[in-house]
Amino acid sequence: MTAIAPASHSLDDRHLVERHLDGDPQAFGALVDRHQTHLLNFVHRIIGDRDRAEDLVLNVFVRAYRHLRWFDRTKDFGAWLYDVASKLAQAHRRA
Repeated sequence: MTAIAPASHSLDDRHLVERHLDGDPQAFGALVDRHQTHLLNFVHRIIGDRDRAEDLVLNVFVRAYRHLRWFDRTKDFGAWLYDVASKLAQAHRRA
């Protein structure tokens, strides 16, 4: 197995998605690292509960991981995450 360089954090989202789908075990972690804080702040602003926002953001990344193979790679990955996060946060507010 070839070692994956930490330089994966310097790749853009599209390349990280491709690397993840090609089996790079660190690529998805780099995507999480890149988007986690911004998504957490976004969801927290919507629902007003930091602990619950952390749970929802974790759920966003679980869903992204499970569905990434069907993600339209011509689209922006970050925008897709925000769309998923927005839908989960709105559903939480309605519950």
